[in-house]
Amino acid sequence: MDEKDSMTPDTIPQSTPVDGTVPAGRKNRRPVVIGVAAVAAVALVAGGVCGYRAYENHQVSVARQACQSAVTDLGKTVKLYKALLGADGTTAALKTDATSVKDAKTLDVLSKAMKASTPKTVSCKADSRPGVQDATKGVTANASWYKAHTKSLNGLVNAVETSKLDKTVDDANTLYKETDGRVADDKTRASLLDAIEKRDADAIAKAVKEVNESKAAKEKADAEGKARAEQEAAAAAAAAARQAQARQSWPSSGSGHTGYTGNGYSGNTSTPSGGSPGASSS
Repeated sequence: MDEKDSMTPDTIPQSTPVDGTVPAGRKNRRPVVIGVAAVAAVALVAGGVCGYRAYENHQVSVARQACQSAVTDLGKTVKLYKALLGADGTTAALKTDATSVKDAKTLDVLSKAMKASTPKTVSCKADSRPGVQDATKGVTANASWYKAHTKSLNGLVNAVETSKLDKTVDDANTLYKETDGRVADDKTRASLLDAIEKRDADAIAKAVKEVNESKAAKEKADAEGKARAEQEAAAAAAAAARQAQARQSWPSSGSGHTGYTGNGYSGNTSTPSGGSPGASSS
């Protein structure tokens, strides 16, 4: 028996129909597979969208953190700027009179700087990453403005103080030169010169006070000496005038007058011509 004859219908697989058609079970599974594949595709797309959104949200969150960090730094610079605006040194500089500084322009520049308009506030509450990044740039720019103006304002305050010291030194130098030989104690001028060379405002103020006091003391002493001299001269003149008046009122020698000889008064009478005192006529 050959191989063809040996094959019987019992050897045909039960899952495969004799006519070669697809079994009914397989036909039913095809739509299921297609549906599962479609669901999987949708899920994959949805998952991709969600993943992208999660990534974007993460990026926005990171950008906002950077923006908030910039806002924190900005707050520090704003605080320093405002502290300088209200500082005692700034207030004193603004109250300085134009006559107290060597260069009055420093006061004008400082006054204008104090009136500078500050930048507008920038918020980090943007919905997109680019929006938050733009906000961060704005915050950083504001911080740069405050830093620059703080430095500039501090320099202007120092400029006023320097100009004020220059004027103080110049005035003190003038006083030093004008009081040569016009103070009661020249050591005060030496102290003033030392303070001028050191540009020590406090020491100059103290020395100026001492020099002025010493100058006033000498002026008082000179005035009193002059008054005494004038009084003595007036007294001497008055005495001389009295003596002159006394001499004019003394009797002078001559006929009919009694003169003072030093030993007493002696009579001086006129005698007849040719006669002698005491002779009687015959």
